[in-house]
Amino acid sequence: MKYRHLITGLIPFSTPAVADPILSSWYTQQSGVYARVIQSGALTTPVTTWPASGVVNNNTGGAAQTLPVYADVQRIRYTTTDVYINANGLASYTMGPWFTGNGGLFGFWPTDKDYQIRITRNPAPAATKTRHPGGMIGMMVNGVAIYDLGDAFAFNQSATPTVPTSVTGTDGMGSTGIWSRDALAVEVVTFDPGFAHQPGNNGQYHYHAEPKALRYQLGDSMKRTLNAGTTDTYTYTEDSASPRHSPILGWCYDGYPIYGPYGYASATNAASGIARMRTGFVLRNGASGTQDLRSTGRITYPKWAAAVWNVANPSGANPVTLTATQWGPATTYQTTGPGGVTTYALGRYAADYDFLGDIVKTPSTGTKYQQGTDFDLDQYNGRTCVTPEFPQGTYAYFVAIDGTGNTAFPHMLGKQYYGTPNAGNAATVPANAVEMFNGGPNTQPTIQAPAIDPATDSVTLTWSSVDGGTYKVEASSNLQSWTTLNPAIPATPGATSTPFTESISTQANPKRFYKVTRTGLATFDP
Repeated sequence: MKYRHLITGLIPFSTPAVADPILSSWYTQQSGVYARVIQSGALTTPVTTWPASGVVNNNTGGAAQTLPVYADVQRIRYTTTDVYINANGLASYTMGPWFTGNGGLFGFWPTDKDYQIRITRNPAPAATKTRHPGGMIGMMVNGVAIYDLGDAFAFNQSATPTVPTSVTGTDGMGSTGIWSRDALAVEVVTFDPGFAHQPGNNGQYHYHAEPKALRYQLGDSMKRTLNAGTTDTYTYTEDSASPRHSPILGWCYDGYPIYGPYGYASATNAASGIARMRTGFVLRNGASGTQDLRSTGRITYPKWAAAVWNVANPSGANPVTLTATQWGPATTYQTTGPGGVTTYALGRYAADYDFLGDIVKTPSTGTKYQQGTDFDLDQYNGRTCVTPEFPQGTYAYFVAIDGTGNTAFPHMLGKQYYGTPNAGNAATVPANAVEMFNGGPNTQPTIQAPAIDPATDSVTLTWSSVDGGTYKVEASSNLQSWTTLNPAIPATPGATSTPFTESISTQANPKRFYKVTRTGLATFDP
């Protein structure tokens, strides 16, 4: 008995001669699935266009996703020097909903970004470190944007104070002030369960910290729990009982990889066991040799931050004594605005944290805290180490979580690139670039081996499909004459494959061939 399968329209693709993680780590398994969102606590059915009529939309100009769009990475091309990634900037896990601190709808919605990003394949440490610009500074392996710990707001004094407790002012967007805000201290309430959100001015879905839902998709020691009473909303929590080395989650624009929170216990020994990578930053609350800003006020500045925000520190002191015009607000300071009362509590600003490598641990000897002993990650939130993908070693960033599984400052990336930034939007791709992957609407059907059930006299075909696709199934006993079994089978929504079952006597038909052809594709946002 022979039951064979054929497919039409196959497109061959090239693979690199030598495995390179920056080529092979991209998440493409669900590139043929539409991006979907849950809009609110009441509208819990995932939708492929958003927001619905009557749902608050605070995007600039009322921008909305009016056509379905394919998720994750869509295309990968490369040269000897660079990799080129096409993605729409939206995830294949169900995104949303997004709320404000008072439980109302956030009202900012993600939209298709149609990225074509170039990232260097030849990263190099930078002799002089560069501060991250605002906005996108890397890309997760699912094609979603990476931001750093900041949120573009900083404190502005309203008048020169005379004593630390007399500092007044507010946080301003685009401010050049040195008290730059930690995004998670203010914005985490607007993150969706996947731990991402978007601004209203451009709809750019992005991560500031660990991408929880992506970590779950990649098997990075993350579990999820279905929330009762919903169709597709989950709570993601750490599953640290038996962690393994984290996979690559993304790539920074300096060309170095970003891993999840788990690495080898010893940076240079792959046989040393698995450990959570400990951040090198601590809150300036009087512990670990830090000043307690709650009692002194924000009148000093940590050495690491002085290097980032160009605060004069000729003696290399830690902390740096500030002038009155540079002071930040007291940790008990409050203002009242449209959103209610704001307290400028400890942890609101990046400079509320000190770096252990700059702090004296043993005053009698002057010995400072040591990387690899007291903490694992440097001020850029990475280390030079071996990993499964780089057995000979590389510099690598890691997302930071604490011992309870919650995000820890600086969350994913510090405020400066470790390497020389060499990436960004690519207007064109070189003609000699090799195509490694072309998915999404260009995905061609591949059929699994037919499943024969003699008990029910049936044969089930399953083939790879894309959202919005329509497929024709044909059968033949001789490869010459073909019979159409079904001319228009819609792809299974939200899935990467579609099944079809033919009822047929397998005894009376000992030889049979099948052919699947995609005959149509619904309109989508290219």
